[in-house]
Amino acid sequence: MIALKTVIALKKAALWIGGAVLLLAFDLLGRTLVGSLSLPVPGPVLGMLLLLLALMLYGRVPRGLALVGEQILRLLVLIFLPATVGIYFLRDLAGGDWLALIAAMIIGTLISLTLTALLLARLIRRSSGAQAPSGERHES
Repeated sequence: MIALKTVIALKKAALWIGGAVLLLAFDLLGRTLVGSLSLPVPGPVLGMLLLLLALMLYGRVPRGLALVGEQILRLLVLIFLPATVGIYFLRDLAGGDWLALIAAMIIGTLISLTLTALLLARLIRRSSGAQAPSGERHES
């Protein structure tokens, strides 16, 4: 029983490492292309676009990449921590600047939430339509 759990854990670790290597490889590829071709795009952005293209051609997300992606999404909040701390250094802004900054944050958040809700609604409609029996299609 313990040996089976160990084998499963090792397989999951191997998948995770494979997914991480895939992410790093596309990051390195993007950085290399940007450096060698002097493109006006950040290397990691080009690498992720190349990864997106590769996944579209492959037709699905490999399990290892999905595992790594889940972990990264769980830690996504840590990416915003430096920006939040950076607000501290903006304390010398004039009152009008603060008003513009707060308005931009609120409007940006509302746009983001609206687009996320619209995408979720569309995906739910598509999912419920795909799960209906062949003769019946759910309409909302």
